[in-house]
Amino acid sequence: MKSDVNRRKARCFLKERAECLQQGLKAACIIDQSLSPVPGAPDGRALPLRGQTDAHASMEAGASQGPDIGSLLSYNTALQNVVQGTTNCLPYDTTLHHADCGCPATWIRGQRAADLVDLLVHRAVLAYQQRELVPTRPLRVAYMLPHHNITGGMKCLVEHIRLLKARGHTTIAVHRSDTAERAMPPWTQVQADVDLVCRLHERLNDVYDVNAIDVVVVGIFHQVAELLVGVAAPILYWEQGHEWLFGDPVRFQAAHNYAKQDQLFHMVLHLPVALAAVSEAVQNILAQEFGRAAICVPNAVDCQRFCPGPPADIPPSYILTTVKGQRAHSGGAQRSVLIVGNPALPLKGFDVAVAVLTAVNRVLPLMVTWVCQVQPSAATVPQLVGSGLRLHLHVSPAQEDLPALYRGHDAFLFTSRYEAWGMPVLEAMASGLAVVATRCLGVESFAQHGTNCLLADPQDVVGLARALCAVLIDASVRQHLQSAARTTALRFTPAAIVDRLESVLYSLAAASHELVQLRQAAAPDLQTACAWASHACAKKPSSASS
Repeated sequence: MKSDVNRRKARCFLKERAECLQQGLKAACIIDQSLSPVPGAPDGRALPLRGQTDAHASMEAGASQGPDIGSLLSYNTALQNVVQGTTNCLPYDTTLHHADCGCPATWIRGQRAADLVDLLVHRAVLAYQQRELVPTRPLRVAYMLPHHNITGGMKCLVEHIRLLKARGHTTIAVHRSDTAERAMPPWTQVQADVDLVCRLHERLNDVYDVNAIDVVVVGIFHQVAELLVGVAAPILYWEQGHEWLFGDPVRFQAAHNYAKQDQLFHMVLHLPVALAAVSEAVQNILAQEFGRAAICVPNAVDCQRFCPGPPADIPPSYILTTVKGQRAHSGGAQRSVLIVGNPALPLKGFDVAVAVLTAVNRVLPLMVTWVCQVQPSAATVPQLVGSGLRLHLHVSPAQEDLPALYRGHDAFLFTSRYEAWGMPVLEAMASGLAVVATRCLGVESFAQHGTNCLLADPQDVVGLARALCAVLIDASVRQHLQSAARTTALRFTPAAIVDRLESVLYSLAAASHELVQLRQAAAPDLQTACAWASHACAKKPSSASS
């Protein structure tokens, strides 16, 4: 009975908000234009900004002043253009949805609590950019770190912590594990102000005073529902891409609970969580498939560390020779080509990379350097057998050595099937390398064919081989791309990106009370998603040691 009453209250709450949305979204006018100081938040904590009122007063102010038509039109137009667009932005199929995908049976964009969350966030960000909101103190930001593997996504979360700490904000790193000794991964020297390890049976509020947190940033969708239920602070899910987002067929595998996690991903995207996307490509997918309007928070590259220079004097971990059946070259200077990434991940397309390098190596003698997390083998990349390539492997190098390993190569080859961003490409550009890459969605946020790189379609071995030959043979082409690549990278400096990140975090803090209140409308969905997350993330019994 109590559950039914709560459900009816939630529906009434959402209906009221949906009516406001349809009438001009007056409920989203959360900013007091007077910019008068506010003594404290609803729970008595000092607010981090001036120009913020509590939710009810703001709604009344919005109702009397009317909606901000400009921001409203911008918000609706941006989302509508993607949702109704004719261009499919998925690499494998036309949609992520299927009969048992995990989405609510009937959902209508504009009538969910999630839609109001999107509008509140966009409106608050606009107010911050127009200086209607003025920060009065540093923020206390918690980062939920999903694992300790060396991945592009994890490196970017760690970089956020470094940048925010340098700006004077209090950073709280949180990692869930029964074996880890600290939250920050062992491969980085970056340290958060507070380092917390949550054991698997614990929640964040078991190990830290969550009332002292202004914003929680989540790096993986599995933890979103739990945090929305247990933490009375804005939750920001920063989407950096994964197999479920791009519709990789691996998501349907029963092994490792991938299929259940796919359902969880669909559930989470309808919850009232604030969304940020690392690229326009990710924004487009979230809008097209889920009707969500995410704020773009792109990645940065440290152009002081990643910079042009001579080749590194760092010996490889291994030299892999695969000369079986290949005739020797008649002569000529070797060209140096760099590839970066994990050979065990099919999405990285190293089968294509090896095929391209094998074809080019028959014309031009190549020296290939591969920076990778694990050593490639015939099992992970069968095309290596008999390829005739000589590979200098740098397996799991120290992070401080990585910039040096990028320097001094004639070209950088990148062959992913899809990427939310493609950090190795930007690092190569910062290092002044001529880039040949695939049109793998996120990379096109900064990579422009013929301007700062050469692009071909994913799995187009012939197109990629021709582009690589053009770069290696024609010095003028190579030099033009090297210069333009460096210029591009200089636009994505840490200072520029942390400004954007701060604007989003402060904006969420400004809308904190209303964002938390909106969760009431989605209470039943939150409980369902929490239960499903426990089910989808449970480890299957195994006799093998982990």
